[in-house]
Amino acid sequence: MSERYADGRKSGPRGVRAPGAPAHDRLEAACPTTVPTATGGLTPGEIARLYRDAMRDKSYQELPMGAIVAQYLRHKNRRLSPASQRAYESSLDKFARFFADIDDLAAFEPPLGTMRLEEYLDVHWHHAAPGTYNVNLTITSDFFKWCHASALIAGNPTLAIERARPRTPARETFSPDDRRTLLSANPDLRDRIALRLLLDYALRKGALQRVRFEHFDHHRRRLTIFTKGGKVREIPLPEPMFWRDLERHILEIGAEGHHYLMASSKVVPRVGRIMYPDKPMSESGGMHRWWYGCLERAGLVAAGTSSGERMHKARHTAGQRLLDDTGNLKAVQKFLGHASIRTTADIYVDWDIDQLTASLERLFRHEAEGEDHTDRNDPA
Repeated sequence: MSERYADGRKSGPRGVRAPGAPAHDRLEAACPTTVPTATGGLTPGEIARLYRDAMRDKSYQELPMGAIVAQYLRHKNRRLSPASQRAYESSLDKFARFFADIDDLAAFEPPLGTMRLEEYLDVHWHHAAPGTYNVNLTITSDFFKWCHASALIAGNPTLAIERARPRTPARETFSPDDRRTLLSANPDLRDRIALRLLLDYALRKGALQRVRFEHFDHHRRRLTIFTKGGKVREIPLPEPMFWRDLERHILEIGAEGHHYLMASSKVVPRVGRIMYPDKPMSESGGMHRWWYGCLERAGLVAAGTSSGERMHKARHTAGQRLLDDTGNLKAVQKFLGHASIRTTADIYVDWDIDQLTASLERLFRHEAEGEDHTDRNDPA
């Protein structure tokens, strides 16, 4: 069922990705790589490749809204990491194509513009996770905030759009026994070092992938990591056994400072495995296969399994272990590198009912001991 906006413009049917026939005609002329409404038997993978090709050739910039998006991205890219640049461009690419039949930002003045943007967000991310919806709303909001600050539009139409309500996150950690099994079943020094960085020091997959031997400070026993959002952090590695393993590994392979801990490799027939120490494993390929190989050797997944046990579970495990041992949420926040302690408390770590019971028992026991001490010293 189609709807009409207050200005008479007809909206597309709910749930339909394409912006409508007139817009599609303009889109085809400006962007020949765009996938037509009828896919003509293309597989989802082929459709995805066509869309990626469309992004690589920047054809969205030939659309009216795309030209403004390009100006915004040139302004914004000075502040964004490469990964964030890709995320912003991917989101606003969709925006430019969805509104290919609009050539004036005035069409987005509230309240009419708010309705249009709600439809756009609903069509693309209604069924996505709340976090995904909110990320794209944030990107769209920042774009219109810039438009408003640049006097390209009188009001920001995104201010009245509500964020999706987050779901209660599923917190998964490895049990102490599974952690010990995972470490003991992978005796290779490189594997054990990498697993300790994940399970004990909470590195993300991307941060582990970027670790080079020169990032280890043997004197101060610290590691410099390059992590999410382009952040650079130092983390302490106080355990002597870790450094003994690392020093043995460096001597055994003859590692140089610029070599990667998780170096890329390739199996060549009749030759064997060839290492490429100057090149890291790919994050989605090599790192993924390495992780599931470690899990398989530990008997934590069946042979051939390649999904269901995300590497990020190790990060949750590290944060939970520190909280269980110290009860200090601020220390866990610092350990995980979160800007907000709310992220630490709401998403990564939690105390279960047994831990809460034990904490309350200690509280009342200490309170009772204090009362007994007072009674014994009461002169009355």
